[in-house]
Amino acid sequence: MATEQVEGKREFRSGVMAFQQGNLTEAKQLLESAQRKGVQSLALNYNLGVVYYKLAEYEQSRQAFSKLVGTKQSSLAHYNLGLIALAEGNGGVARHHFNLVASDNEHAKLTKLAQAQLQRLGGARLSSKQWQAFLSLGVGYEENIGLFPDTAASALDDGFLESVGAASGYAYRLANSAFKWKAQFYIRDYFEEDDFNTHLLRLGTAWHYNLGLNRISLDLEGDQLWLADTSREQRARLSAGWTTPACSAQTLKARCQIKLEAEQIFADKARYEAYEGQHYRLDTRYRAQQGAWSGEMQYRFDFNDRKDRDFGDEFYSVSPMGHMLALKLSYAITRALKIGGDASFRHSDYAQSHTFKNGETAKRSDQRLSYGINAEYQFDQTFAVTTKLSHMSNDSNIDRYQYDRDTVTLGVNVRL
Repeated sequence: MATEQVEGKREFRSGVMAFQQGNLTEAKQLLESAQRKGVQSLALNYNLGVVYYKLAEYEQSRQAFSKLVGTKQSSLAHYNLGLIALAEGNGGVARHHFNLVASDNEHAKLTKLAQAQLQRLGGARLSSKQWQAFLSLGVGYEENIGLFPDTAASALDDGFLESVGAASGYAYRLANSAFKWKAQFYIRDYFEEDDFNTHLLRLGTAWHYNLGLNRISLDLEGDQLWLADTSREQRARLSAGWTTPACSAQTLKARCQIKLEAEQIFADKARYEAYEGQHYRLDTRYRAQQGAWSGEMQYRFDFNDRKDRDFGDEFYSVSPMGHMLALKLSYAITRALKIGGDASFRHSDYAQSHTFKNGETAKRSDQRLSYGINAEYQFDQTFAVTTKLSHMSNDSNIDRYQYDRDTVTLGVNVRL
C-alpha cells in the first residue's frame, strides 16, 4: 500500500510536468492514476480540474473543482466553476460563481478577474470596495410645481437646485452573506417658491444572502421628510426581496426581482395628520441587456391605509390603491455616451368617496402618465454628466386633480 502511494505521488508529479509541456491526454492519465492509488490533495483536484477543462470535459472538471469549495482554495474553485459555466453557455450560473469571488477581499487578483468577467456578462457585480458612495448635483426648471389643475387661473413655475447622495458600507461580508449599513439623502430647493422645498434623509441596514443562483435580502430603513424646511413625517420600513438570473437566456442577460415592503408613517404636524397610517407595496422588476441595449420593465402594486382628511362636512381620502407599469430603455452609442427613454402609467382608486362643501360626493379615480428622455456622458468610472426632460399628466374624474407638469434637469454624477 505504501509502495502504491509512493508510485501515485510520482505519477502526480509526472502528470503536472506533462500538463506544463502541453501533453493533456498524458497528464489526464497520470493524474487519474495517482488519484486511484490514494493520492488526495487540493493540488491534485485543482490540476485534474484544469486538465478536464482544457479537454472540454466540463462535468469531470466541475466535479474536481467542487471538491475545493469550502477549503482555503474556495475562491479559486468558484472562479473556475464560473469559467466552466461560461463554456457551457450558462451565464446565470457563471454570474453566481463570479459574484462569490468578487466579494472576497483576501484574493485581490482573483477578485479583479471575477469583476472583469461580470463586466463582460453585463450583470450586476458585488463590489470589492468596503464602502461605496454616490453624489449627484443638478439644476433644473419645473412648470406647475403645485400640481394645480389645468383650469386654474395661474400656475407656479420655478428653477431649482437638486442633490442626491448615497453611501453604503459592509459591516460583515463572507462568501454567501453580507450585512451592510446604508444612508441616502435627497434635497430639492427652489429659487423662489420655498414652500415646496423638499428634504429627505434615509438610514438603514440590509442583509443579503446568496442561495445558489438566487439572492435573498432583508432591509430595515427609517426616513425623515421635511417640507418647506419643516418636519413633515417619519417612516419606518421593513422589506424583503428575492433576485434571480433564472430569466436569462443564452444571448440575453437578465435578472428578475420581487420585493415586498411594509411601512408605518408618523406625521409631525396637525396639517399632515391625515397621512398617518400604513403603506404596503409589491414591486416586481425584469432587467435585461443585449449588446448595447438595456431595459427594465416594472410592475408595482400599492395599498394605503391612512387616517384621511375629515373637515366637518368635508371628507377627502388619501388612501389610494394603485397599479403602476413602467418601462425603461437605453442604448449605448459609445462606451461613454448613453441615451434612453422611460414611460410609466399608474392607475389609482381611492378607498372612500370624497365629500365636498356643496354636499356632492365622488369616488376619486386617477390615471397618471409620465414619460421622458435622458442622456448620460461618462467621462470615466467616477464622473458623468446627465440631462433629462420629462412630462407628467394626471387625468382624474375630479377636476381639481387634473394637472400637467414638465421638468428639465442637468446634473453631474460622482461615484466613489
